Amino acid sequence: MDYESWAWKTLGSIIGVGISMVMIAPRSVKNGIYRAFLGTVAGIVFAPATQNLVFWLQGDSPDMLVASACATGFTVWFILEAAARFLSSKDTLRRLLEEMVRLKGPDKK
Repeated sequence: MDYESWAWKTLGSIIGVGISMVMIAPRSVKNGIYRAFLGTVAGIVFAPATQNLVFWLQGDSPDMLVASACATGFTVWFILEAAARFLSSKDTLRRLLEEMVRLKGPDKK
């Protein structure tokens, strides 16, 4: 097993999550800890997929592994935090539920 590539992806993912945490700070320490953990793990796991999707990140050199994991960790954190903030608003949830009821329409028997 190639532990060096895993180490580079871990470093890149931690950097990406860290940058994203600076841009969108978590609301609490608990949220920050579990999203940082999930963002780092996702950055490590999905870095190869990012390399396949973004042509300039392809390659097995350490800088490409760090860059792809950094981009993935950053994106995962950003999505998790944005979704959490969107769904934590009671007004947003109320409007979302009203829209779901409206789209369902009247019950037809």
